[in-house]
Amino acid sequence: MLKRTDATLEKKVKMTQEIIDQYGRINGDNDTIHYDEELAKSRGFRGTLAHGLNVMGYAAGLAAQKYGERWYTEGELYTKWIAPVCPGDDLVVTLADDGELQGAVAQGPTMVGHAKLVGR
Repeated sequence: MLKRTDATLEKKVKMTQEIIDQYGRINGDNDTIHYDEELAKSRGFRGTLAHGLNVMGYAAGLAAQKYGERWYTEGELYTKWIAPVCPGDDLVVTLADDGELQGAVAQGPTMVGHAKLVGR
């Protein structure tokens, strides 16, 4: 679900194992941490991990909406993953008017960064 709150764009995603599996098939990432819940939990996570690039893709989609066609030739996207996104999480990705990005779940922030246009 995509919505605009004041000058901030927001994308909400109910993360599921199906989304993680579909993304893995698309990008070819077969790392078991994304698919084996028991293994992920044995490494201290709440469950399997969503692919960072999948979460970043939601941010890129917000930037494309904010900046339009210029995004594809002048866009700069920087993200840093600071915590996992797991199945069952309600992920909220926001892009503020100043270009600040954030991803968050109930436990706190998961991704920070920016999306902005750069002069070429």
